[in-house]
Amino acid sequence: MSEYLEFEQLSEIDDLLKLRVKGESSGFAGTADCYVNEDQFQSFCSQLVGFPKNREDSIRFCSGENDQLSHFDIEFSCIDSSGRILTVIQIVSRDTRYPNERLCYVASFSFKLEPAAFDRFVKGLSRVSVINNVGSKSALVNET
Repeated sequence: MSEYLEFEQLSEIDDLLKLRVKGESSGFAGTADCYVNEDQFQSFCSQLVGFPKNREDSIRFCSGENDQLSHFDIEFSCIDSSGRILTVIQIVSRDTRYPNERLCYVASFSFKLEPAAFDRFVKGLSRVSVINNVGSKSALVNET
């Protein structure tokens, strides 16, 4: 069973990063191209460094719910004393090719992962969140 989450930086517009978000867990999968505020996303990424600091830690980021644009919502929370992390994600993809039909696809899933895999993901996100790194990727892969 494949469980992963990936962010890829696409071409930017002004102060908005364009990210391709894709992931899969337990047969549920989704992909969406989403615009995020660059400063807010960089702040979120910096909060992930050293996460979790205690067992009650939880961090959430939402790219902004919108009836016309694709978006994502992600939450990381510590689930035990060994630092294992629960990843919960919702990816909403809106098809803009047919504006009159309002096609919307939603994938929601979660998976658990080890701290080492999370740390590698965070390191990759530091590249994805920086301007002019089009094509850079960061993948979170469940290794358990």
